[in-house]
Amino acid sequence: MHQEERGLDIQTGWSMGFKQLLLILAVVFAVVLAVVVGTVVDRMSAEAMAVVIGIICGVAAGIPTAALLFVVLTHRERQKQEAEEERQSRQQRAYPPVVVIQGGGMPAFPAAPQAGYWPAPAPGPQMTRSFHVVGDDNLLLDG
Repeated sequence: MHQEERGLDIQTGWSMGFKQLLLILAVVFAVVLAVVVGTVVDRMSAEAMAVVIGIICGVAAGIPTAALLFVVLTHRERQKQEAEEERQSRQQRAYPPVVVIQGGGMPAFPAAPQAGYWPAPAPGPQMTRSFHVVGDDNLLLDG
């Protein structure tokens, strides 16, 4: 995005002069064409005049189509560039995979108590727990 803006700033001085020159040339061409057609129209036949008008209308009809085609193609190209930039930025932002390997041995350091947490149980043999289910046989109904 910044490169495009900088590119527009660089071309601004040159392109404005070129646009003005192009506009002046187009106006001069139109005036000269009008003068030539105006002086020759008396000597031209109706068929020749129809051909000249047909050519002028054909060229005039092609200008909006060419402009629309130019806009669509540049829009597509801009979308492709933005999609490519987005894909590259996603690749740069992606984190590498994290692999955790659980060791089976004893920890190297004993667990130290941490503030705000219950103390961790001391490593050693686990005690077996016994459970007493209340009402196990008394709740069964004879069917």
